[in-house]
Formats: sequence, C-alpha cells, structure tokens
Amino acid sequence: MEFKKYHGTGNDFIIVDNRSKAYQLAEKQIADLCDRHFGIGADGMMFVEESEKADVKMVYHNADGSPAAMCGNGIRCFAKFTYDYGIVKEKVFTIETKAGIKRIRVEAESGEVHLVEVNMGKAVFEADQVPVYSEQKEWIDQPVETPYGTFRLSAASMGNPHCVIVVDEFQHAQYEKIGPYFEKASIFPNGANVNFVEYLDRSTIKVTTWEKGSGFTLACGTGSCASVAVLNRMGLLDESVKVVVPGGELSIQLNDEVIMSGPAVHVFDGKIIATEEESS
Repeated sequence: MEFKKYHGTGNDFIIVDNRSKAYQLAEKQIADLCDRHFGIGADGMMFVEESEKADVKMVYHNADGSPAAMCGNGIRCFAKFTYDYGIVKEKVFTIETKAGIKRIRVEAESGEVHLVEVNMGKAVFEADQVPVYSEQKEWIDQPVETPYGTFRLSAASMGNPHCVIVVDEFQHAQYEKIGPYFEKASIFPNGANVNFVEYLDRSTIKVTTWEKGSGFTLACGTGSCASVAVLNRMGLLDESVKVVVPGGELSIQLNDEVIMSGPAVHVFDGKIIATEEESS
C-alpha cells in the first residue's frame, strides 16, 4: 500500500488513495501505522475515496484508529494531495466529509499547492448539537469543578465537539491532566477535543489542543476555528483573527461561516508491505 505523509502547521497525517477501495484497514492497523515508535507516526490517517456528492471524499481516522467526522489541518493536507496529484483539476472544489461538504480554494505555484482555504461552515453552539449535557441552550463560559480546580468552559462544534478553556498562560505539565479529563468528561457524551486558549488581543490568540484520540498536537484546525468562534461570541475577538499554534499560524475569518486558511506540506512518500502475520 503506497502512502504519502503530509503536515499542516505540524499536525501530521498519512494519506492513502483508496478510490479503488482496495484497502479496508481495521482501527488497530491504523493505530499501529500512526504509532510514532513502531509505525510511520502521525496524528491521523486519511483515505481518498470517490464521492457522489462532491468532487472527492475524505475518510478520516484519529491516531488511535477511531473514525472522526472532520479534521481542519487534515482537510488542508487532503486538498493539497488531491490537487497536486491531479485527482481534482480546479483550484476551487468540494470535499465530502462526515461533517458535510466543505468548499476548498487552493493557491498554487508551478502546479503545487502552498496555501489552502477551507470554508468550515457554521460554528454550532446549541448544547444538544455539540453535544454537551446542559440545562441551558448554549454552554458558554460556564464554571466546572474538577479534581484539579475550577475551570470556565465553553462548548462548540465544528463538525466535531470542542471544549474551549481560556487560560492566562499554557503550562504543559498542568494541562496534560486537564486535557484527557475533559476529553472523557461525562458532560460530553461523544467526548471532546480540549482547547487551551491564551488571549493576546482582539485579533490574536494562542491555541494548544488536546485532541480526542491523539493527545496534544502541534495544531488543530477545527479547534482553532471553534476557539475563535467562542471568543468572538464572548465579545473578545473581532472577525479576522490570527491563531498561533505550537506548529505555526492559521488565519480565521468569521462572517456567517468560518473560513480557515493555512499551509499544507508534503513530507515524504512510502510503501507499506504487510507481513504474513499482519495480513492474517
């Protein structure tokens, strides 16, 4: 099985062209390939498939092998892959995901994409649609007590559930316990990605994300979008925002929908050869 490795602001992925539907990998096999010590190493794995609804279809799995509806950095890498290798021909096209059809615009030089803009759709705040258990219609800036102290949480969905916590300063040692705690907290029936946000000014924030099924990553596109949408709703951010993540920067524009722009980089190609033990 041939694959290609990409990253978007340090969030890295394995991509396989599966339009022939030749590959049907189990979740454990995907997790093994994403393992950074015994596999290729990645934050997630994507498969390219034919779509009856859009120009192409993205099937996404987290690093633990579990399926996910959407990945913001992943879809930028997916878009670059499909354009650079001629699977799509135009610079504006659509990608089918489990979170709906996303409209893509790529900027390319000499036939190679260097920047991808994705219309991520509307941020969803209704508690029952995130979902988050709440007696209120929305869960914005609500205090929650934990064994590690009290935190003020907001919840939003960008096709996948997000928890947003504004912090004075991100401290990895402290929040490596808080991330998994809220990922699996009972208030989030489907789990959640946990975003720690440092507010800098009305047009700039820093976001560090504990991703569901992956742990801390260098960037999370949907998490950045959810964080901007939440802080805008709280009255803290304008409509055009720079998001600084550990792996680089993303640009987020808010109007009726959320528009994310950022880089996508091809890292290397490879081939997976299954042993008899692995294929049995």
